[in-house]
Amino acid sequence: MNLKEATRILVLDIIHGAGIIAEELKELGKQAEAFDPYHQTFSKALDYDLVIAPVHLNPNFEVVRQALKMEIPFMSHHKAVKEIARLKNLFSDTKVVEVTGTVGKTAVCELISQLLKNKNAKVLSHTSSVTRFQSGEEEEQFPRIGGAPANVLKVMRIASEKKLKPEIAVFEISLGLTGIGDVGVITSLEADYRIAGGTKDASAAKIASIQNYADADEIEDRNRSSAVIVLPDSFAEMQEKRKDELKGFNTNFFGATAKAKNHLWLDDTEHKVFFDGLKTVNGDSVSGGMKFNFEAGFYGDYYRNGLEASFCTVLSLGIPPEKINTGDISAVRGRLKVENRKGRFLIDNSNSGTKLTFLDEITKMARRYSDKMILIVGEEPKYVCEGVNEEELKEVVANAARDFVEIIIVGAEFKDKIEGKAVFFSDSLDAALEKAVSDSEEGSVIISNVKTWR
Repeated sequence: MNLKEATRILVLDIIHGAGIIAEELKELGKQAEAFDPYHQTFSKALDYDLVIAPVHLNPNFEVVRQALKMEIPFMSHHKAVKEIARLKNLFSDTKVVEVTGTVGKTAVCELISQLLKNKNAKVLSHTSSVTRFQSGEEEEQFPRIGGAPANVLKVMRIASEKKLKPEIAVFEISLGLTGIGDVGVITSLEADYRIAGGTKDASAAKIASIQNYADADEIEDRNRSSAVIVLPDSFAEMQEKRKDELKGFNTNFFGATAKAKNHLWLDDTEHKVFFDGLKTVNGDSVSGGMKFNFEAGFYGDYYRNGLEASFCTVLSLGIPPEKINTGDISAVRGRLKVENRKGRFLIDNSNSGTKLTFLDEITKMARRYSDKMILIVGEEPKYVCEGVNEEELKEVVANAARDFVEIIIVGAEFKDKIEGKAVFFSDSLDAALEKAVSDSEEGSVIISNVKTWR
């Protein structure tokens, strides 16, 4: 069942955008109700044609079990956003990029915006860190909004109220693609985790979401049959296994190890990106290479993968290489960005998606500056949904002790639970940074790898 056919609709999970979806459905003449399964008990009979639920929702909630027992059809938030966008014709004059993945979503969205920046481009960019509209040198920022799929609708409503008309819109989307895009990007599948009450992998939801670009319905829409899916080269290596997900799509791969056509890779020693036969929206293809410039501090796989994905995406939009901004590409705040903090090198990787598994690469990067290093880890729990595992943090502190002059752990819940020489505790990231600067000398390195919303 699609939204055009449904009349009475229940939308689950207010925390992650059920209210936004329900309001949009009411504007379309539907009887829609938003419900919070985390804090509410559903006391009346389920008299609905359709239930809309996020892909991460625990299936053991009573309202979900009851709806399944009554054989009421379900639809994901992702699919609902796609159908609402089509019914309301939200993107009739806008090329759309949507970006999902386990890690690197925000960085890729920001890098795409940098590559698109020129005097004439009107670009709307939405990430979990910032939402803004850029037109030439002018920029207008929106209130901060998370990456839940429903927030695509909220961002477009704000843009409409401000009478902004983007030529290109770039959206960071949690846990999969909605199908609204001219280009859909999966940045990564590593560092996987379980969702839906531990019943499935987050990577499985992202892979399955590719089908949102193929699902047929009766809603008239402009032709998106030429949409391009941009994927890591690991998909190319597993292409036979993924043939059902990738069937019928124009597919571009980024990464140097793939033995596939239509793929792009980066040689960061020469500051050059190479592309071979990438399929574009207008059906043409490009091949060759181009030089680009980036600021000091771009090291390791994190930005190599991000830049490859971003270049691949922009070329997949059909933008000629000569019109891509390849100068002054910079690191993204909170995403392995190297800054100067009172004469110290600060490697800032504190964000909502950071993981302890990144520390090995960051430590190697830090040694390029100095052997005198201070590590800040932990979490600011009021800002994040998925926190840092205490046992994993204990192991990291034990293994990292020999590499660091000092380790500062953020998060009151970790106090008196983790021991070690030169291990200190802080209630906040800001306070930890102040202590690290105070306890170090000029030329030292401070690694900030705290889970927080930035």
